[in-house]
Amino acid sequence: MIGYKLRDCCAGCDNNDFLTILELGEVPLAGVFPLYEELESTENIYPLNLLFCKKCGLVQTDSFIEPQILFEDYRYVSSVGLSNHFKDLANILNDKYDVKGLNILEIGCNDGVLLEPLSKLGAKVEGVDPAKNIVKLAIDKGLKVHDGYFNDETFGNDKFKNKYDLVLSNNTFAHIPDIQSVVRGIKHVLKPDGDFIFEVHYLDSLIHGKQWDNIYHEHIFYHSITGLNNLFSKYDMTIIDFEEIPIHSGSIRVTVTNSKLINTPQKVLNKIGDESKTIANLEYLKSYGENVKSHINDFNDTIQELQKNHVIAGYGASGRANMFCNLTSLNSDVVKFIVDESPERCGRYIANTDIPIVDVETLKNSDVDLLIIFAWNYSKMIIEKTQFKKFKYLVAFPTIQVVDTVDELKGFDSI
Repeated sequence: MIGYKLRDCCAGCDNNDFLTILELGEVPLAGVFPLYEELESTENIYPLNLLFCKKCGLVQTDSFIEPQILFEDYRYVSSVGLSNHFKDLANILNDKYDVKGLNILEIGCNDGVLLEPLSKLGAKVEGVDPAKNIVKLAIDKGLKVHDGYFNDETFGNDKFKNKYDLVLSNNTFAHIPDIQSVVRGIKHVLKPDGDFIFEVHYLDSLIHGKQWDNIYHEHIFYHSITGLNNLFSKYDMTIIDFEEIPIHSGSIRVTVTNSKLINTPQKVLNKIGDESKTIANLEYLKSYGENVKSHINDFNDTIQELQKNHVIAGYGASGRANMFCNLTSLNSDVVKFIVDESPERCGRYIANTDIPIVDVETLKNSDVDLLIIFAWNYSKMIIEKTQFKKFKYLVAFPTIQVVDTVDELKGFDSI
């Protein structure tokens, strides 16, 4: 397959002793939303399995796709739905570091949704992102953005050495195949007392929540504090803090300092101890694949019953929706269309299916009476947004449930 590479060793420690914890077969790239004339193409369909490294604890896909295939025509714009999160993050960083005058680099800056509020707070900001169409949006805002990839080659020269007080990365650190090259690059560009702060989906949320819709080729790594600690300590960097946050249905915000501390903070050691019994434990992870298959079967049974009495559509044409539809029995005979608020996606289709993506107005003028919420981590907000008609709502995570109102949702207290 063009652009597809099978992994021969762990990306974090070069070990080749793995446990396969989930097999998903051949599925499309989650970030691909084809036009009608592209529906028959199979060029963006690849095998996908999930591995656990028995040496360092890093969970990773068994293969990876060349980045230029994934990101040159990227259609995920962070400012759609996430602008408040990044405004809040900018204020959090300002409270902690007083960012005025600091040199800050963001890896995977997307359309500048975080760099813009940081700039308004007085920081000297730069970004780097490989998605040319998205970079243009950031540049149009007057932001300085490097069009390309971040690693120890592209940023490894003297021009960038010890330049930045802070390096940031949000929902990007899981996407880059050569993760050791990225860490070496971060160490090079940070000042000796600088920090790397990043957000990634937390493996614990993925495993406990059976979040199989969030496993796709673009997400190469599924991080735990255990795996991250082993990775950064290899390069004399130390995790000094972390926080579990609800975004993306369960993430962690991690702070790594550019030095090797004599004593790892007790908070970090305690979390590593907790993970040794669960998400960094071989026996614990062995049951994950069967749990996922059981959950998918339960959903298929549920939708089969519901379609007898309802006209069904979906809400949220994200990468998760691509994966969800391809791993279940969903097609246009079951789901009339999927609504999305991004103009970039409307008029396109869910990959490897014939389900069209439409705008909200189409939903308002339809006979749909049941919505599958694919962007289920935003279930509360979506239910509140769609009160212009009376709908039932089907949510598959954390548990399969059909509700009429926000108040009936179960398991969303921390989401």
